[in-house]
Amino acid sequence: MAEGAGAEPVMSEVVAKDEGVPAQPGAGDQPTNPAADSSPAVAAPDLAPVPKLNSSADWPWKAAASATAVDVTPAPDGAPAVGALAESSAEPVEVVLSFEKNMWDRFEFVWQQRVEPSQRLLEQLTEVLRSRAELERKYGESLLSMSGNISLNPQGNTVHASVEAVMVNFRNRGEQSIELGEQVDADIVSSLETVIKQHREVSQRIFKDVQVLARYCQQQRHNHDKLARRYGARCLEAELCAQECIQGLAMKTADRLKLAQKSTMLSKQARNAEHEYYASIDQANKAQKLYEQHMPAVWAALQDLEEKRGRCIKDALMKLAVYETSWLRNLQYDLEAVVKISEDADACKDLQAFIQHHMEQGEQKKRGVQLTPQAYWTCGKQKEPPKTTPMSKQQADVQKVIKRFMDEELQPPLRALLSADAAPTAVEDWSSRLQQLRLNVTDARRRAALCQVLRAELLAHENQGTDIENAKGITIPQGTLDALVPLTKSALDACDEQSDIWCGRDLMVIVNLIRAEAEDGKQISLLARVYNHALWNKVTFWEEVLLLGLCEAHAAEAVWRRSLPPGSQFTTPAMTAFLQRFLGYMMAFGISFDQARNSVWATLRKNTTLLGASCKPYANLLLQAYEAQAAAGGGGGGGGGQAVGGGGSSSARGNFGSIGSTGVAGSPGAASQQGAAQSPMPEEDFEAVALGLPAEDAGGTGTGSQDSGDEEDADGEPDDEGMKELAETQPSVDDVFT
Repeated sequence: MAEGAGAEPVMSEVVAKDEGVPAQPGAGDQPTNPAADSSPAVAAPDLAPVPKLNSSADWPWKAAASATAVDVTPAPDGAPAVGALAESSAEPVEVVLSFEKNMWDRFEFVWQQRVEPSQRLLEQLTEVLRSRAELERKYGESLLSMSGNISLNPQGNTVHASVEAVMVNFRNRGEQSIELGEQVDADIVSSLETVIKQHREVSQRIFKDVQVLARYCQQQRHNHDKLARRYGARCLEAELCAQECIQGLAMKTADRLKLAQKSTMLSKQARNAEHEYYASIDQANKAQKLYEQHMPAVWAALQDLEEKRGRCIKDALMKLAVYETSWLRNLQYDLEAVVKISEDADACKDLQAFIQHHMEQGEQKKRGVQLTPQAYWTCGKQKEPPKTTPMSKQQADVQKVIKRFMDEELQPPLRALLSADAAPTAVEDWSSRLQQLRLNVTDARRRAALCQVLRAELLAHENQGTDIENAKGITIPQGTLDALVPLTKSALDACDEQSDIWCGRDLMVIVNLIRAEAEDGKQISLLARVYNHALWNKVTFWEEVLLLGLCEAHAAEAVWRRSLPPGSQFTTPAMTAFLQRFLGYMMAFGISFDQARNSVWATLRKNTTLLGASCKPYANLLLQAYEAQAAAGGGGGGGGGQAVGGGGSSSARGNFGSIGSTGVAGSPGAASQQGAAQSPMPEEDFEAVALGLPAEDAGGTGTGSQDSGDEEDADGEPDDEGMKELAETQPSVDDVFT
């Protein structure tokens, strides 16, 4: 707001004190020289008179009577004053204050100290009441939900009846709280929000209008002050120059003429400044008049808003008090009912009545009942059969295709070649089919079918239930063996290229079981014909085959558990015939015992997370039989001095002798026979050659292997302690296994 907004207009500065009308100067009055009053003491005397003006100056200002003029005519002597008479004849009248009369020029103060705080108070009160209503609703809903969580039988039980009364109290209190929240929200909060919205809009308009008016007054007053300063400066300068020109009697004509011209220009400038100054007075007075015309309405509106806000807050608080009182009265009635029912509760009497009513009903449960082990499929919730998924459907389709390959493509030629009564011309009869099979084994499905058919033909000569690892094997004509060699090598090539560990494992076992008798009476195995294949030189192959065997053993344990009597418990690591002979298979392919042992330990260490505490017991079970045999044979195992097969690339696994007819080559029995008949030859590092590294000389290799074996024996070789640790972790069950 512009300062001095409530002051008298500028014209009041020139209004006479008594008459209220400005004193207009006469035409014959000699103009005064205000500059002479402020001139130095030593000044030139005025020798030349100032010429009189024939043109008169206009005086456009109107007389302005004061709006606050009061009749102050004194009362006659001895008569009381009017105010005193009124005060003595009537009761004291309460003075009503207002913004307009008492705080006219303090708009900013009123707005900041009264309007905004009251509006903020109304908004905060509305928010608090809204939160209160929401809390009451949540409180009521919580009470209603709690009251339904207890199962009671109040008929004939006084304790249940008292608890039921409490629950009813909870429900009633919850309903009343919800009702209170709805009343506060619908009746109080909604009305306050309406008032807040209306008052906010009106207050914003009022504030903007007052700001516009105040800014306009300030601009006009600032313009007036600026033009007043200019007007004073121009007039004073023109007056001084005119005096100098008129009194310049001693000046030269040319100099005095120049001074007269300058005086003329300054006089014209003073006249222009005078007009602008008078115009600014008029504009400033109009702006002040406009401000004073609008401000009464503004002050009235602000005072009305303040009064309405106060009444609105008062009404809201009164309504809240009424609702709270009603809620408390209802709560008091419910509490009185609960107290009365709780006082009548008798727990001992209820207990005696319950025992009397139920003591002869039903049979007493026998004491000393013990639990017995049950089959796992009867424990817990019965699961539904697994649903068919796209993956399982695809797997079933692939298995059907493999079964068809077995029945149509592979079983007829292989059965004709491997059966005991095979025809002498069987190889010639099925040579074209074998050639076609050799080309098709790159297909994983046909390769799996080949392994399954060979397994079935080998087990056909064994007792039912015999594992393929425990089969004795078959002896076939040498021509048939020669016909199977290309097919086997092609299958091994495909396993090597496609990293098919499952079929590679099956072929590794199968080639140990197919033999032929040569013309000189010696037996030649299919293993000898594929002994130099690159697949056996891969360290990763043997590690993955061992991991495969371990996983297969655990899977077999999970399947066989269904056939065991309830109460049976597995206390030792899961083992299969393949795992028992695994080290023998490695040694059968020319891998020394030290290298095989290191490979087994490395594989078990890599899978410690999977196997857990079974690592050491597994190492003991895999190695203990072959360690004793290797110690009896004088060091590392492996193949002997007779060359195997028809040459090929040099092998880091050493030479391997012919396979005997008893057991699997490389097993403890076979190793003892070979160790007794032949002296061990120096061997190269198996892992180095398998990884493509240059092999060391024979002497260095033997020493390195022996040192490695010694370190393993000293640091990490398992003993019976591993089995003891595993046995301690398993709960003992006596008289379970037969």
